[in-house]
Amino acid sequence: MDDRFERLLALRGHPVKGLPASAWAANLSELDRDQVLRAVIAAARELLLPEWDGLRADDKRPHLALDAAEAWLAGKTPEAIANAKLRGKDCTAARNETFGRNNAVPEAARAVAWATGAQDSSDIWDALCAIETELLARIALVGEYKRAPEQRRAIVDVLKRVLTPKREEAPVASSEPVPYSASGSFSVGQKLIHAKFGAVVVIAAGDKWVDLQLEDGTTKRCAQKPR
Repeated sequence: MDDRFERLLALRGHPVKGLPASAWAANLSELDRDQVLRAVIAAARELLLPEWDGLRADDKRPHLALDAAEAWLAGKTPEAIANAKLRGKDCTAARNETFGRNNAVPEAARAVAWATGAQDSSDIWDALCAIETELLARIALVGEYKRAPEQRRAIVDVLKRVLTPKREEAPVASSEPVPYSASGSFSVGQKLIHAKFGAVVVIAAGDKWVDLQLEDGTTKRCAQKPR
């Protein structure tokens, strides 16, 4: 996982536009699409919206587009898609009303909204491009071009935080084994009894999966209830 983030940091992007969509896709396309979308939403919220709020406090169109995408992730209904598309159109209008500084904020939010229900991940990569373009534009306005690498690192740090499974150093559960169930939620270090594999230990945990180490040293990935 860390290798892909290091590659993203090492790539030389355009001084104004940053990395192309193909570079983001090449390094992130194998990851869970929904989780990548969550990470992009987090990057937009943390890196773009604070300055947008400082300049356009009454304009919440980008916020609403990100909210709509999160609502779709929580429940993928036709109504959620329709709402996200509507918020995306609102961001098109917001983009047409802004020039230069903050212009790419509604563009990024629009791409996130359009990613809902899409057949591919192209809108997600477009959103990442827009985020980096906006961050580069902000330092260009003050002539701090030497800070260009910091802008992509800020994006990658958010992506890495959301996408990297959390590992714990010590067990947080009882030392007594408990039965494994796909409807349960488990922590790293927890001992389980699997109906097929017998005594196992959780060695890694994601949002919807756990890696189990069997008594013979091999590992198996199994489902768990999202936390």
